Amino acid sequence: MVATSQELSAGKGAELIRTKTGRSCTRQNLEKLCKQGKLPRSTASVSPVRVRADLLVDEYLANVDQRQAVRDRPGVRADAAPPPATRKPAAPPPGDGLADEELPAYTISQQRKAFEQANLLELERKQKEGSLLDREESERAWANTAGRVKSRILATASAAKQRIPHLDPEEVEILKDMLREALFELAAEGERDA
Repeated sequence: MVATSQELSAGKGAELIRTKTGRSCTRQNLEKLCKQGKLPRSTASVSPVRVRADLLVDEYLANVDQRQAVRDRPGVRADAAPPPATRKPAAPPPGDGLADEELPAYTISQQRKAFEQANLLELERKQKEGSLLDREESERAWANTAGRVKSRILATASAAKQRIPHLDPEEVEILKDMLREALFELAAEGERDA
């Protein structure tokens, strides 16, 4: 294969990464990343490893955790501070349906995962404390309460006829209509608020 001016050997690619990012990167590390498929867009060939210079640095920053180089070196403590990066990974585009080339950087994915796990743990704790209610249970209880209130209000007209015997049947119907109107208005306000 004839190399174009934009294709580099693994050694030259590692040197380019070191120069542009300040991260330590060896030829062997770059070859390993290419063979594992972690740099799919910038890998021109796997045997021998050749990389595209114009895509390499951006894809390396987006797909390779900056602590990876530190962790992989023998004799380096796992909790050692990572070297400072010169560029931040690009923020992922909004939305859930991301294409492979639009996937967020590893560190961003890990941060999202940690955030969501913390939220789930907090919800579980609140549920165990009893400060959260089950949604279906709550809706069922509210529906039962609203039904009882409605029945009680509509029964008021009949109770008024028994307690006030001189009411005409027409007056009782007027009272029932007024109570129904009040219930309809309350229902309409509840729908607007929801």
